[in-house]
Amino acid sequence: MRGGIDRLRWQHVAVPKALRKLRPDVYHDTKNALPWRLRCPSVVTVHDLAYHTVPESFGFASRQFLLRATRSAVRRAKAIVVPSQATATDLGRYYPSSASRTHVVPHGIDPQPAYDTQLAEQETRRLGLPSNYVLHVGTIQARKNVDLVIAAVRQLRANGFDFRAAIVGRRGWLSERAFAEIERDDTAIWIEHLNDAELAACYARAAAFVSPSAYEGFGFAVADALAAGVPTVISNVSSLPELCGDAAIRLASISAEAIAAALADVLHDPSRRAELGKLGRERAAQFSWQTCAEGHLRAYRASAQK
Repeated sequence: MRGGIDRLRWQHVAVPKALRKLRPDVYHDTKNALPWRLRCPSVVTVHDLAYHTVPESFGFASRQFLLRATRSAVRRAKAIVVPSQATATDLGRYYPSSASRTHVVPHGIDPQPAYDTQLAEQETRRLGLPSNYVLHVGTIQARKNVDLVIAAVRQLRANGFDFRAAIVGRRGWLSERAFAEIERDDTAIWIEHLNDAELAACYARAAAFVSPSAYEGFGFAVADALAAGVPTVISNVSSLPELCGDAAIRLASISAEAIAAALADVLHDPSRRAELGKLGRERAAQFSWQTCAEGHLRAYRASAQK
């Protein structure tokens, strides 16, 4: 599948053809869409509704595709899986008839591997990272507000904190504002891709992790930060407070000033950093893949019985 029109051919022609041969009890599509002409009960996962809640962060064509695909899938699915109560609430707001068929099934969170401090330092130095850095991980797109992370860390340096912003993630849609800020700040570091071991080392050595996202359906990068015991700062919107509980600092507003203030509070207080690290690991441990699998099984059974 090459994307674009080929994705439509695969989803609406090739998949139904294969399902007619396989004759499954239930078909589960894991990304906001369902093939046409299904002859078996179906389950669809709706990861988020950012194209409804923050439409300005999507291109016109992408948003129209997602709106139409989700509307069709939600109408036809026998059961709908969402990864957070926040997403379930949004789904009920935009598609009221979906409420009785919606199953909230949070993802599991993988524990971060134990990483020798010296080895982690060697790995991050090899990647060009300094001793002190604030981390952000994820596809760089408008709603992630990566530019605010860079601006906030620059404010910290102006106030005497010796930290740099480390941004890990591929270039996404409408990312021009973020990359303009990266180019403006010659101390900011952008790494497009890391393997699992390299990324684990980046988490292990980070002084703090920041996600000022305008919307998240779950927040895998934030979950990984919690699991790694990295002091974490989040926007107080969508699923992130639900994911983190009391294990992260919530921003007063989504602004560079608020991020800088939150980071300053935690970076100058070793005991607060240690407390947040402990709370983060404990919080992440509450999200298991076993529980996630059991939630999906309930959705499959509900679908097959209708």
